[in-house]
Amino acid sequence: MTGPAHDIARQVHSGERSAAAVLDATLARVRERDPRYNCFTAVTETRARQEALAIDARRARGETLPPLAGVPYAVKNLFDIADEVTLAGGRVNASNPPARRDALLVERMREAGAVLIG
Repeated sequence: MTGPAHDIARQVHSGERSAAAVLDATLARVRERDPRYNCFTAVTETRARQEALAIDARRARGETLPPLAGVPYAVKNLFDIADEVTLAGGRVNASNPPARRDALLVERMREAGAVLIG
């Protein structure tokens, strides 16, 4: 891997940055810029915090971290996210029940240590 995701994963693996610190910086940027760009239909801050803290706890215990440990990511609202309504690009779906589980892609990203922010 190259680029920012690789840099973040390397920093989290080495302890140079915590996954929680990466998340805080990412959420601050989302809060700053999303009002202008309107990219997020939902920000999954509580879930993201749990995922980031779990990565940091694994590192503190000396466990081997997965390859994308602490790397923040977002998915298009076509993918199911547990406990979130899958809008699939339309407000007409807003009254649908929340997804009961994550889409396979989201599961695999979590297993790889990435942190879902929205």
